Amino acid sequence: MRIFYDTEFLDNGKTIDLISIGMVDEDGRELYAVSSEFDQAAVRRHGWLMANVWPSLPIQRHEGTRCASCRPSGPGHLDLDHPAVHPRAQIARMVQQFILGVPDPQLWAFYSAYDHVALAQLWGPMSNLPAGIPMQTDDLVTEAKRLGLTPADLPQQDTGHHNAIADARHNRDMARHLDRIARGY
Repeated sequence: MRIFYDTEFLDNGKTIDLISIGMVDEDGRELYAVSSEFDQAAVRRHGWLMANVWPSLPIQRHEGTRCASCRPSGPGHLDLDHPAVHPRAQIARMVQQFILGVPDPQLWAFYSAYDHVALAQLWGPMSNLPAGIPMQTDDLVTEAKRLGLTPADLPQQDTGHHNAIADARHNRDMARHLDRIARGY
């Protein structure tokens, strides 16, 4: 069974630090998790992540404090009490249970290379990947090219860009679109 997913991450050229992951299977089961351990300060210094990813995360502001991040114009802090926020080890267990909860799991993502590395690094080096977790992720862009399409020919996402669960749902929708084209309708 296909599992469509997306990750948001901080890439510093040496490591890919998971921020969030969203997964949706073909039966509609979903998983959304935000890491409590990513480097918030590094994300705050990263213009693109602040503009595109940070607003989709569960954020909290401590009103009335001297914290610069909590001022009315400040970015706030990750809400560590939000039910989607977990330590990486717990996210690894959740993702493993989700993936192994389907027969013959196949992972699919849009421009999937970095997503697969972010997912695999939940368990450390690739050699630590648990049994049953696919060692690769199929790519929706590659499938579109195989069908003679470009990414521009795929359905466009209206809202939720760079929210991992919204992006995972959209990946499922793109796959269904590609399935219809592959079947000739």
